[in-house]
Amino acid sequence: MSDEEIMTLVRERCASILKVDPSRVTEDARLREDLEADSLDLAELHVVLEEEWGTMPREALADVRTVGDVVARARELVAERTG
Repeated sequence: MSDEEIMTLVRERCASILKVDPSRVTEDARLREDLEADSLDLAELHVVLEEEWGTMPREALADVRTVGDVVARARELVAERTG
């Protein structure tokens, strides 16, 4: 999966969960401050990403602050899964 495909998927999922326009979901967008995500939204994002890329540790998204952080974690998961 390419970086562009990962970003597209993360953008779509974030926009859906947070009920924001996908154009607001940029790598620099802060999840809590800019996109108004709360802890329940982040938990839902965790579940959605697990559905896409498989089980990940509960703390996998604990320190993410921006959409770019989520994309970086997703890249790590894809790399782990594909070897």
